[in-house]
This record gives sequence, C-alpha cells and structure tokens, in this order.
Amino acid sequence: MPKRSQTLTNAEIVSRAVARMDTFRTHPDFFPATERCARGLVGMYRGHRLLNRILNDRGRVVFGLFALYLDATPDENGVGLTVTRIATLCQETNVCSRGRAKAMVMLMRWAGYLDIGGETGPNRRQRPLVPTPRLLQEQINRWRQLCGALAMLHPPAEDVLARIEDPVFARTLVREIGSRFHAGVRLLHYAPQASVFAERDAGILIAMSLLISGAEGDAFPPEQPVPVPVAALARQFFVSRAHVLKLMREAEQEGLIARTPSPTGSVHLLEPLRSGMVAFFAAMFSVLADAGDAALVAAGEAPSFPASAGGQVFAPRDQTAHP
Repeated sequence: MPKRSQTLTNAEIVSRAVARMDTFRTHPDFFPATERCARGLVGMYRGHRLLNRILNDRGRVVFGLFALYLDATPDENGVGLTVTRIATLCQETNVCSRGRAKAMVMLMRWAGYLDIGGETGPNRRQRPLVPTPRLLQEQINRWRQLCGALAMLHPPAEDVLARIEDPVFARTLVREIGSRFHAGVRLLHYAPQASVFAERDAGILIAMSLLISGAEGDAFPPEQPVPVPVAALARQFFVSRAHVLKLMREAEQEGLIARTPSPTGSVHLLEPLRSGMVAFFAAMFSVLADAGDAALVAAGEAPSFPASAGGQVFAPRDQTAHP
C-alpha cells in the first residue's frame, strides 16, 4: 500500500481534516456556498449516461479518486495503479468488496477511464493500469464546482482552482485528498442522516436536487414542501422511476421526509435530512480545504492565510432559521 508520512497519526490527520467544520458552518456565506455547490454538482451530471452509471454514487466517486490516488502514489517497487492494489484498498476502507472492485476496473476500462500502462516493477513484468485524461478531467470538473463554492468560505481555494489544470499540482491534490480518506476520513461519519441517500445509485444527487428545489423566497435548505418530479429525476440520473420511488419511501420511513398533499407530488424535508446534508457539505468543505492547503504548501505556495486560522474573520451568522 502507498506509504504516507508518519509525522501525524491517522487520528491526527482525520482531526485536522475536519477541524474547520464548525467554523465554516457559522460563516455568513456558508448556505450560499452550499447551494452553489449543490447546483454545480447536480448540473455537472445532467445528461452524462456513462458518468452517472460509473461515478455518481458514493462508492463510484471514491473508486475514481482511488484510481487517481494509487497512480500518483507508487509502491516501493514503483508500481502505481493495479487491480490488486485498488481491490485491496477498497476492501481495507470498506468501499466495496474485492470482487466488485475488479468488476469496476473492467467497467472503467470499457468506458475509457482506465487504460493499460507500460511494463514496470523490479522485473519489468507488471503492466499497471493508468487513468486516462478523461478520468482526470472528470475529477477536475468536480473540483471546479467544489473549489468555486469553497472559495466563498476559504480564499486559498481560489489558488487551488487556478492550478488544478496543472498535471503536477493535480497529482499532488489527489495524493492529499486520497491520503485523508485512507487515514479514515468518512463524510458520512459526520452526516449519518444522509446514509439512506448515499448508499443508493444517484442518491446523494437526488438529495441535492431536493435541496435546490425550494420555491423563491424559501430558506436554504428549504423549509417549505418541495416537488418530487419522479420521472424527471429518473431521466436526469439514468435510474428507474421505481428506484426513485423506493428511495423516497425509505427516506420517509427513516423520518427524513414527509409526503405532503400535492397534485404532482411533493415532500417536506424534515430536520434530520436538512441538518444531515448541512453537515455533509461542511465536512466536504473542511476536508477539501485541508487537502488544498497542503497541496499548495507542497507546491511551494503558501495559502492566503495561515491554515490554523480556519478562514477569514467574520461575525457568526444567525442560525435560528437554519439547521
């Protein structure tokens, strides 16, 4: 497995990665940044059939990141991404079984996200896999949405955004993000209420779609009922209508939503879901800020302000109308 610096323990890496969560949540622009991020991610996946089938749910997003991470962190023999390494990493981190990891490799090769590399290793007999530019570009597109929103809370994200097309910097950022996940960072640990959505194909994207569906003048996350266009959601994310309906039923059973009378179908987002998704975004922003700052330091470019400051100085937002 890739070797990481032993300067910090895994627990310290995790603690530092999520240290900004509360700071970000009290930032006056946190909710606008969260809404911008949700809209950007939902829009990014619209109409991309292969992308939706391979990389949209939690496991597939992490799998794509792992492929880039292992390619950027060769083992002691100089071997980067292989089927064995990614299957082992997926199993160790409980992303998926070794069997599913191997199936995902085959699917990603077929879809043009992975290719066969040149011979490597001590005997020059191993043929590692290599991420294609297509996979890296999809990750860069995702970073653009995340960093663009994060910059509203954490100015150094602008510096990250300006450098992510640089292949050397992109590999550094991949290593920093991947090492935090490898150390034990799990967004759902801080937002367990989102698990019902995160464990389903397109689930998080459907949850984000509900978050951005509030009527004009409503708060964010919405406090009033929002429409649930089942057929439109199914078409948008290339899942079945039955899949969307089952997800809504499960969310209702878990006390995350409540159906409301409506000719076209609508739901009320209950407090557990609203607060859970807020925590999900806060954790995601915090991890990306920590990894981005570390990548800038590694590139010889100090963040715009000390990482320990957690962000610029601001007055806490009135939280009475929000989770």
